[in-house]
Amino acid sequence: MTQKMHQVKSKVGNARDFFLIRQATQEDVPGIMDIMAEAVADQEHPDWFVSDDEAYVREHISEHGYTIVAQTVDGQTAGFFIVKYPEGEDNLGRYLDMEEEALGQVAVMDSAVVGSDYRGAGLQGRMLQAAEARIDKEKFHYLMCTIHPDNQFSRQNMESQGYEVKKITKCYGGLDRCILVKCL
Repeated sequence: MTQKMHQVKSKVGNARDFFLIRQATQEDVPGIMDIMAEAVADQEHPDWFVSDDEAYVREHISEHGYTIVAQTVDGQTAGFFIVKYPEGEDNLGRYLDMEEEALGQVAVMDSAVVGSDYRGAGLQGRMLQAAEARIDKEKFHYLMCTIHPDNQFSRQNMESQGYEVKKITKCYGGLDRCILVKCL
């Protein structure tokens, strides 16, 4: 993936108006964990976001998927987007009763967070586009994600990128979620 700076208007201005959107490395994990901790602390609705632990993030840098980060010019992590290659029972396609062959063609747009200083500038959408550009379209034909039904911002963001709600059900130990799908 070619790395280039993207101008995105942020709330803080100046050099932080530009972001490098790129694939994450293990060195990005501390910044990702900081953004995730901020999201958990910021949540007005705690059941809208399920955080991951550091081991999960490390596994999804390059092994069981990949992660995209948005980085400021001064090296700060502004946001991240984790893509998961699901295995076994954690495949969202099971909620839609997909055939076994189709389950192997599912990639999950798993977790996306933008730091509070950078929200409202379309950064989540830019990271999603970067994540989708990296998908192996020969192998994966279904991109899926979950969003709390009341989280209109995230839902509208994903729907504007071609994702459609296919089902509303309980996930992650009983939390309400919309299951969205985009067919490639």
